Amino acid sequence: MTKTLSETARLEIERMLVFNEINTSTLYSENKLAALLNLGRTPVREALQKLEHENMLRIHPRKGIEFLSITPEQQVQLLEVRKQIEPICLRYAIMRGTASQKKEMLHLGEEMVVCAEHHDEEGMLKCLQNIHTIIVDATGNPYFHNTIEQVQSLSRRFWFANKIEKDNMRGSLIHRDIMKAIAFGNEKEALKNSELLMEHLTESAYRKIQ
Repeated sequence: MTKTLSETARLEIERMLVFNEINTSTLYSENKLAALLNLGRTPVREALQKLEHENMLRIHPRKGIEFLSITPEQQVQLLEVRKQIEPICLRYAIMRGTASQKKEMLHLGEEMVVCAEHHDEEGMLKCLQNIHTIIVDATGNPYFHNTIEQVQSLSRRFWFANKIEKDNMRGSLIHRDIMKAIAFGNEKEALKNSELLMEHLTESAYRKIQ
């Protein structure tokens, strides 16, 4: 999957947030982030604008960029939205996904499980980012991107920040089963595993609330 420089910047900023390479208590300048990412200011600015729309950060003119935290309560609210939208995405991905996209889904599902087995956290995040992207791409409807990217990116960040060891394999296996179900056109299995995923993510959020 070919990514633009701004999309590369957006995903890399998410990675840095997930793995605490960005200090959320510090304001960052656009120039400092561009240097950290080794990218030009234009793609970084575009990425920051998109991330602000996704409520990942807040841009304070002439002061800097503030990266926002995510509470368990916010994760529960995000999941309420995901539960409604993702089943629709899965249906369209099954109907409209190309053979090459479905082949890539199978690969990503297996790769995520391998990453979990080897405790490769960064590999898991990259797989999950690509899984979310390819499902939406496969729908053939660009409006799903604007609707679902926000809730998925924030939800991903919360899960990585708050999961426990056993969540790695559980989450990876569910994602692999969703990928297989889409690739083989099994809507019933795709929706069943999507529901299992939402239950798993909700459980982890309530675990933090308690």
